[in-house]
Amino acid sequence: MPTVQELYELWADDSELRDALTRSLDPRGPDWLLDVFGSLGPQRDDLLVDVGARDGKHSAELARRHGLRVVALDPVPQHPDVRVGTAEELPFGDGEVDWIWCRDVLSHVDVPRALAEFARVLRPGGAAVVYVTLPTELLEPGEAARLADACALTAVTAAQLETAARDAGLHERTVERLGSEWREAMAESGHWDPAKDLLSLARLLRRRDELAARYGDAAVDAAWGGLVWGIYQALGKLRPTVYVWTR
Repeated sequence: MPTVQELYELWADDSELRDALTRSLDPRGPDWLLDVFGSLGPQRDDLLVDVGARDGKHSAELARRHGLRVVALDPVPQHPDVRVGTAEELPFGDGEVDWIWCRDVLSHVDVPRALAEFARVLRPGGAAVVYVTLPTELLEPGEAARLADACALTAVTAAQLETAARDAGLHERTVERLGSEWREAMAESGHWDPAKDLLSLARLLRRRDELAARYGDAAVDAAWGGLVWGIYQALGKLRPTVYVWTR
């Protein structure tokens, strides 16, 4: 640990370091995940299931790019083309599905049951492309507990997830630990404004009791969770990770 004098000297002489930190590292953005899927060689009329599809925009784009048959599932569909369905009970027969696309869903579900279903419905040689946000050692226990309560998370760790995949009979083809890359790309492109989120978070914390009385504790906690989600990714407390598992 530096002395106070050494610390002030470091701060006074860090212009080169500050300049280095202003240069982009050319981070991969969210569209990179579409390219990952394309690199796996999907064929026209293959069946893709989008698990946790929300509005179905990702599976619609994959269908457009590759000529796939697509079924989009979500417990709370946000589009008429999305069917009601959960990761733990996929409405398909054994070995019926060629591809599974699952983006930011596994942290909200019963992971062993969901991955067992992935393995059941995938044909031999089929694959699941899964994006999931996982806690790191920098996320303090209190932060993890609060985030889990606010965002309905199961708090699954990377080790638990990977064990569940092996137990389900899924084979890890690739794993990419993205860290802060998407957040950097989103900030650099203007699709995410961390300063705006930090301001909103500061206002929420200062007015928490007032806001909770007006909107309810659950709504305020959910808003807090949504705001810290990206910030925690940028700080390395949460690590977005992409797995490709094959059957």
